[in-house]
Amino acid sequence: MKKIQSFFKYSLFALLVASAFYSCEDDDICTDEGEVPRMVADMYYNGTDVKLEDSIYYWAYVLKDSIPTNTSKDTVQIENGVVLNKSSFGIVLRNNPNKKVFYTIAQGPDKEIRDPVTNQITNTILAKRDRLILEYDTIGNTYTSKACGYGLTFKGIKVSLVTKKGSGPGNWIKSIETVNTEIKDGSTTVIKLFTDERN
Repeated sequence: MKKIQSFFKYSLFALLVASAFYSCEDDDICTDEGEVPRMVADMYYNGTDVKLEDSIYYWAYVLKDSIPTNTSKDTVQIENGVVLNKSSFGIVLRNNPNKKVFYTIAQGPDKEIRDPVTNQITNTILAKRDRLILEYDTIGNTYTSKACGYGLTFKGIKVSLVTKKGSGPGNWIKSIETVNTEIKDGSTTVIKLFTDERN
């Protein structure tokens, strides 16, 4: 009798485990890839529709909630990273009272010049950098998946290239084109960057 009870107990347990696995769908695991809202940019050779593969370094910031003093101390870094040999990249957004996210994007790494005898760094040549500002109008909620539930949707997206003159071509990003004004995940292209090839 005990053997029969033990058999039914283990059979029931195995049935419950199997049901859990079979009831799962492809989207039952919530991952960062594709689910988190990101400003996705595709890079092109300037003046063409040919995609450009390059390595970029990026930093993303939002303004602090405190009274601004118009210095870098007013910002908080929310992400930084490297994308190697790609024609597309995505950088995170964050909801904030100012409805702005600031991005600094460098074309490749900084170059260190070393003394041939001592191998000490004597100079650093900074990679070309440009700044983008992303602004949005409203925030909404959109169903993303069974596992992740509802996520933020940024609406009324506007991205600007900021230069020393206020507008016009940047150091390596010559112009931008906004192709999507709504961001709900990290899989949809938001802007096209038309850039110079790295020397």
